[in-house]
Amino acid sequence: MKITLVTQYLEGHGGTERVISELINHDLKNSYQVLVPSSGKPEWLQWFNRQGGYSVKICHRKTEQEKRCFVIQNILTEKPAIVLCLEGKANKLASYVRKHYHLHFKIISWGHTSITDSKNFMKENIHYADYHLAISSGIKKQLIDFGVAPENVFLIFNPIQTDSNKIIARPKTESSFHAVFIGRILLDDQKNVRMLLHVLSKLPFKWLIDIFGQGKDLHAAQQMAHQLNIDQNIIWHGWTPNPWDQISEADCLLLCSTYEGFPMVVIEAVSHGLPVISTDCPTGPADIINAKNGILTPMNDQGAFVDACSKIYYLRNELDRHQIKKTAVKFDVQNYISKLQHIYAYVNTKKLAITS
Repeated sequence: MKITLVTQYLEGHGGTERVISELINHDLKNSYQVLVPSSGKPEWLQWFNRQGGYSVKICHRKTEQEKRCFVIQNILTEKPAIVLCLEGKANKLASYVRKHYHLHFKIISWGHTSITDSKNFMKENIHYADYHLAISSGIKKQLIDFGVAPENVFLIFNPIQTDSNKIIARPKTESSFHAVFIGRILLDDQKNVRMLLHVLSKLPFKWLIDIFGQGKDLHAAQQMAHQLNIDQNIIWHGWTPNPWDQISEADCLLLCSTYEGFPMVVIEAVSHGLPVISTDCPTGPADIINAKNGILTPMNDQGAFVDACSKIYYLRNELDRHQIKKTAVKFDVQNYISKLQHIYAYVNTKKLAITS
């Protein structure tokens, strides 16, 4: 089956890019045309290892009209059975192409962030899609709350390869608390690095954190760390393609997000046996984190987050990292691909009732 995937803006090294590469690499039953209307450095292309059966096209034009024409022309050339859309405006454009050119492909939305919390999602564009892939229970509920029929929403989460034998070791008992952060460096937006730095400054014991990532607030975050007199405890690694290769021991992963879709870094952490402390933001973390693999804390509650760090630190020898790793198995990529292939087959057999 031919599937055209229309992406949102891709920065080149995030969780969404990782999920796309996992999909393309493992769904060998279907062929993919990946259309990227806008992109930063396409570092994520190095994650593809599939031999044939897909193409990636990146639009290097700047105007919205040029990006629109880029998508339309490539859909018309490919003539896919399904158009998979990563954001609402792609749903709307795909609906226009289908109606204007009298085509019959199905439109499936595949949003990767909380609908109610994202500043870039126009909710009215939801209904241009025929079906929806929900990557978290929270997003599924949001879609239904916005009027999407429950039978047209498929909860699929996001995939992870769980066959790695690597277990990240706990630090030696006498060592300081050793945390990890992986993500974009945004002080006050989604990743809430400001809260992370304030929490670290309040820890009542020695600590060290490895921060992997880059972003528009990197310099400001480094300045804040200096002002809080904690910069000597932070190692800023910048962006690296495979940060887990550089992590041999740690106490836990820290995530202070204000919203997520389904944070891949959390699944990656538990798949390596690493506990996670995360804010219980609207969608994502609650589907992954449980009493066996980490701690969820209330939103913007620095005290609760400090207490969670203390609990992980003082009970570090009581956490079974092999059991933590097992909690990631339900997100295994092979199970994910099998489920997605069944969804494609089901959708492809349904007749369209086009009203858009």
